[in-house]
Amino acid sequence: MKHLVHTKEQIEYVRLSNEYDFIKKRALVNFLTNSRTDVENHFHNRAHSMLNSIERYEQNNMKTLLNSISKSALTKVNQALVDETSSKTIKEAAFQAALTGLREGVMTYKGDPLMPILTNEINAKVNAFKSLTPAEETKMISLKED
Repeated sequence: MKHLVHTKEQIEYVRLSNEYDFIKKRALVNFLTNSRTDVENHFHNRAHSMLNSIERYEQNNMKTLLNSISKSALTKVNQALVDETSSKTIKEAAFQAALTGLREGVMTYKGDPLMPILTNEINAKVNAFKSLTPAEETKMISLKED
């Protein structure tokens, strides 16, 4: 019976060794799975963050563009008001438009002398952007140092 004790110990050792190898492999698989999930989540979060940043940049560029168009139109109106001959005509037309509005009981932009100046300037700027070639569009939206 003495020789069986040593054999039983060897069998138990092999069983424990196999169990240890299984646990070690399972722990490694869990670690690699968790690492992969973390990397995928990091990639997703980074891509989401980049897309949000790009959207903010686009909105900022759009606001800047609209601001420049509106400033240009306002400058054109101010130039018309500074010119004495056009200023008198504009003021007289505005006065007549106000009288018309009072007569009708509703104030509208009908007969407003400044509205055509504004709309013409805005349309001129917008049409300049509408008539861009694909190469010009690409150049305009490409990334730059600033």
